[in-house]
Amino acid sequence: MTGTLTELREWLTRDVDEPIAAWAPTPPVEALRCHPDLVARLAEVARSVGPVRRVFVEGCPVIHHPRGRAIAAASGTGWLTVRSARPAGALATDAEVLAGLGPDWVMLDPWAADVALSRTIDLLRAHVASAYDRAERAA
Repeated sequence: MTGTLTELREWLTRDVDEPIAAWAPTPPVEALRCHPDLVARLAEVARSVGPVRRVFVEGCPVIHHPRGRAIAAASGTGWLTVRSARPAGALATDAEVLAGLGPDWVMLDPWAADVALSRTIDLLRAHVASAYDRAERAA
């Protein structure tokens, strides 16, 4: 489901941050390269941390700080990356789908089977909030 995701990798590693105008609606299922449940999980987590924006790149949701910096993305059925620069902790995963994005990006397990659902959501929110705060300071 994830493929090479070349355009997504380029989007997340670009040097220029451009403001994102709005929250993009979810495309039809056939245009997604991310399971609808994961799109919903990322949206739920991201919207709770601030006035974030969303775009879809190669059918994958990418969350941005309003000034333009990408702070999180998801693809497939079970990977999520966040520019939090924090250790993954209980959300650690062996997934290396977008390895090499840079030291700030951390791969997280958005479903964390060994962690209670509410705790998983809290941990994901903490990572996204950290990425949002880093984007605030970088702008």
